[in-house]
Amino acid sequence: MQVLQVLIEHGGAGTFLIFASAIVLIIVGLERLISLYYRLSYQTEGAIENIRSNILSQKYTDAIQVCNSSAQAPDLAVVKSALLAVENGREAMRSALGGALLEVTHKCEARLPFLALIANVSTLLGLFGTITGLIKTFAAIGNADATEKAKMLGIGISEAMYSTASGLAVGIAAMIVHTICTSKS
Repeated sequence: MQVLQVLIEHGGAGTFLIFASAIVLIIVGLERLISLYYRLSYQTEGAIENIRSNILSQKYTDAIQVCNSSAQAPDLAVVKSALLAVENGREAMRSALGGALLEVTHKCEARLPFLALIANVSTLLGLFGTITGLIKTFAAIGNADATEKAKMLGIGISEAMYSTASGLAVGIAAMIVHTICTSKS
């Protein structure tokens, strides 16, 4: 907790924006992780085998009922869309599969671009804070007397480093969460 207090006190204006992006990262990251690992993650191996045997026996309504037993499972939703279109021919099945895949993909990849955006923006905000800290440092060199220069140099350089560290920390965390979510979707 002391680290956060030091960062807020000495990190400069850019650090507040980095903290805002960290909060967004936590919210979006948790939502995506929970969604991908709990809401959209189902063990469907047994159901797939059951569906396969029903399809081979041409018991399509039984196969659809198996799909309905795990209505939230994305892979079963795709299979169900094809089964509902089986009587209309191959093209109808392909079309239904394409539509279902788009829908499932959208659910799985929702808000993932925000994680990549947070990774990039927080890193750039860290760079922004670095630049503002260095501007303060150079202003101190030009406008202060000798006794104040050392103090102002220290303040400006510490602001630059705190901002850089904050931006990199949030950016790295966002990249890790984005990679985990992308590999799961």
